[in-house]
Amino acid sequence: MNTPIHGWPLLGGGSLTMCGVDDFRDTLRKEHTVVTLCRYLPKWSKVDKNERHHYYFRAHNKDPAIWTHAIQIVMDAIAEGKDVLLHCVHGRDRTGGVAYVVLRLNGFTHDQAHFAMAEARPCMASMWDNIIPQRRELYEEIIEEYINQQRERR
Repeated sequence: MNTPIHGWPLLGGGSLTMCGVDDFRDTLRKEHTVVTLCRYLPKWSKVDKNERHHYYFRAHNKDPAIWTHAIQIVMDAIAEGKDVLLHCVHGRDRTGGVAYVVLRLNGFTHDQAHFAMAEARPCMASMWDNIIPQRRELYEEIIEEYINQQRERR
C-alpha cells in the first residue's frame, strides 16, 4: 500500500503519494491533485474529478532543466496545501527522481529522503536502493538547477 509523505519543513501542509499505472486506481483518492509523468494520460483519467497536471519526459533524461518543470508542479501544489499523487508508468524512475528532489529541496537529507520514499512506496524500496545512489549526482545537479531557476525568477 502506498502512503503519503507528510512533514514539509519548508512548505505548506500538503502531502506526496507515489504510485505507478498498475496501482494508480487503488491509490487515487478524491483529495489528490494528480501529477502524471507518463507519455499518455491514463484512459480512465476522465472518470474522476481530480485536478490533473501532465508533463512527460524520458525517464533517463540527463538534462536537469527538463526535470525541474515537473518538480515545480509538485512543489507548487504542496505549497498550496494539496495532496499530490505523483506517478509515471512504473512509479520508479521519473516518480522516484522527482520525489527525491522535492524531498531534498524541503530539508530532507539524502538518507531521510530515501527512507521516506521506501516507507511510502515499499514495493520500490529495493529498486530505489540501487537507483538513488546511481543517480545521486544527477539529482544533485537537478537540485542546483532548480535553485538557480528560483533565483532567476526573483
